[in-house]
Amino acid sequence: MNLQWRLAVVLVLVLCFALPVLAHVPVSAEENYDLNTSLPVENPTKSYVLYGDLYEAGDEAWYQLRMNPGDLLILSLMTPGYNASVPDLIVMSPGTNSFSEGLRELPKTFSVPQGYEATIIRGITPRNAAYEPFSPSAVFKVASYTQEITIPGIYYVAVVSPADETRYSLGVGYVEEFTPLEWILVPPGVISTHIWEGQSILAVLTPFLAVVVLGIIVIARRGKRKELHITHSSWLATIAGLCYLGGAAITLVQMVRALAVTGLSSSIALTLFFAIIPVVLGIWALRVGRSSSMRTIQERGVILLIGILGLVFWAGLILGPVLAIGAALLPEKRERGDNRNYV
Repeated sequence: MNLQWRLAVVLVLVLCFALPVLAHVPVSAEENYDLNTSLPVENPTKSYVLYGDLYEAGDEAWYQLRMNPGDLLILSLMTPGYNASVPDLIVMSPGTNSFSEGLRELPKTFSVPQGYEATIIRGITPRNAAYEPFSPSAVFKVASYTQEITIPGIYYVAVVSPADETRYSLGVGYVEEFTPLEWILVPPGVISTHIWEGQSILAVLTPFLAVVVLGIIVIARRGKRKELHITHSSWLATIAGLCYLGGAAITLVQMVRALAVTGLSSSIALTLFFAIIPVVLGIWALRVGRSSSMRTIQERGVILLIGILGLVFWAGLILGPVLAIGAALLPEKRERGDNRNYV
């Protein structure tokens, strides 16, 4: 088997087996099915999106949030589409142990603990969808809740399913901040969002795989015709560039898919920014990888910079930046008397 085919096969296998593990749903309703097993949400003023599944009518998913005076409790409940089951949202706050009449319609297993008052927010089938530029995706909000906190303590939030097989996402908080690791891991998180929407992992990754695999084959054949010797570092830089272009292809395909549902939005400028930057970095990596043997400190410094920028701008599904950094660090040895051309 030729080198380009081996590289293509290995890359496809790595993506098909590794990315579904990375793109997991963060929260399962099986783990927080009642008040006693409610899932703590760390730093509830920080912006989170929690994904879950409720499998039968009447199932509940519980979360607990420790709030302080002056905080805002902001919640957004979303579903993956117009025809999806619409769950209800319940918020229990430290108070006078009173509750709304609507709670009597909930399953008999539901109870309000002593010292708490409960509010129910009925989910409403959305009439339109909002465009989310960073995913990119169509957002179907069915319920929302905002409360300024005056009484400190633990607040409980429950999502209640009206039917079997209910998928939901719960947005929590309002402060947009990321740790470095959270920022780097945004791409697999975005893939998990698309899977939650109902897309298959193969459908999401097809643009990426098409660009990378076809690019490897075309470049390898061109190098073979010119009888050029391609170093390992050059190959890593080249594949990194193709990964950047493939990641941008996923972003653009998902943007078009979302806009077909929501209609045009001015927010597409942000999406285009996070697609154009990886394209520029990808072309840059290809030029470096195909025009040099990665033997000078300057060449390695350039490809290292491309790798770091790829992590910053969510390019290449993490794989691209890792390969670029690997190209910068991988040592190359040239045999004595080897006069072949290197690209």
